[in-house]
Amino acid sequence: MKMLNVLLFILLVVPMPLLNGLFWSAKDKSSSRSHHLLSALFYGMFLEFALFEILAIPMVFFKCSLLQLSVTWLALSLVLAVFSFCKSLHPALRKTGTSAADETSTEAVDSDGIRTRKWFSPLLPVVLLCILLQFFYVTFNQHIDEDDAFYVATATTAVETNTLMEYDPYTGDLYSEPPARYVLSAWPLYLAVLSTLSGGIHPTILAHLLIPGFVLLFAYCIYALIAKSLFPDDCSKQHLFLLLISLLLSFSGFSVYSSGTFLFVRAWQGKALVASITQPTLFYLCRCAMKEDNGTIFWFYLFCAVTASCMFSSMGVILATVPIGIYTLIYAVPQRKWRYFYRSAFSCLYAVFCGIAYLILS
Repeated sequence: MKMLNVLLFILLVVPMPLLNGLFWSAKDKSSSRSHHLLSALFYGMFLEFALFEILAIPMVFFKCSLLQLSVTWLALSLVLAVFSFCKSLHPALRKTGTSAADETSTEAVDSDGIRTRKWFSPLLPVVLLCILLQFFYVTFNQHIDEDDAFYVATATTAVETNTLMEYDPYTGDLYSEPPARYVLSAWPLYLAVLSTLSGGIHPTILAHLLIPGFVLLFAYCIYALIAKSLFPDDCSKQHLFLLLISLLLSFSGFSVYSSGTFLFVRAWQGKALVASITQPTLFYLCRCAMKEDNGTIFWFYLFCAVTASCMFSSMGVILATVPIGIYTLIYAVPQRKWRYFYRSAFSCLYAVFCGIAYLILS
């Protein structure tokens, strides 16, 4: 594995999603300047996940090649990135004439009259140190899991044969019929596409060395947005929230099914992403969409999050729709906002499609 390959991987999972999310982050009225890049990465990543799943599943059934999927997804992602970047430039240029009061709005005055940045608190270096230690832990320690015999092997088989789920990774034989339990979740193919586009990093190395660190950082990106939503004007409470999350995850080894275990030990597996990425995302988006009664951006991204959950694992079909149904009941019934029901139904459309397709295939 060469540094050029690693650089290509980083370009695929950070700058490209970041550019894709700039337009949507600008649309998010609740996004502050200090969290603009975090929300851009968040929106861009889930947009790319949803796009990949919607592209991959039809191409699997039409027996397209891995190269065709890779080129199509990359081309569409780049087009969306250019569009997002260009659209985000226009509002930015209009804001160049903002007043000095607007420019200093990101600052706060403490009890002694000293102006301080809202995004900084003494807890921030501690939080960053904890995240950094966890990043090194998941990157330079390896866990061998029996599930790799299917998931990582599926990605490796796709790379070696330039096909999409046509071969059984256990035996190497052609599938007589698509595996209903796995064929609707394209996460192994996503690993194969990253392997192809990064210049040939082996899917096993990608899964065990590079993906865990990225997933960990992306999870904390989501938790940071949750903290901003819960404590919009208090950075000390935001950082305390992140520190508590870090401690809870670090000491969650009491079960092999806890979110911390999935995040630290099995982060390259789709089921781990459902637990560590999708569930906090659904909480964040449902809260923003329903509690604050915000615009369509959050409902659209609920659809993207549900689609991404289906991409990660077949369990994500149920584990995404059930929380949305519960959140809808909690927010819609007391406030008598019945429109939340059909908006939630829209966000779950892809999960419904996957459920029906699974019944037909099985």
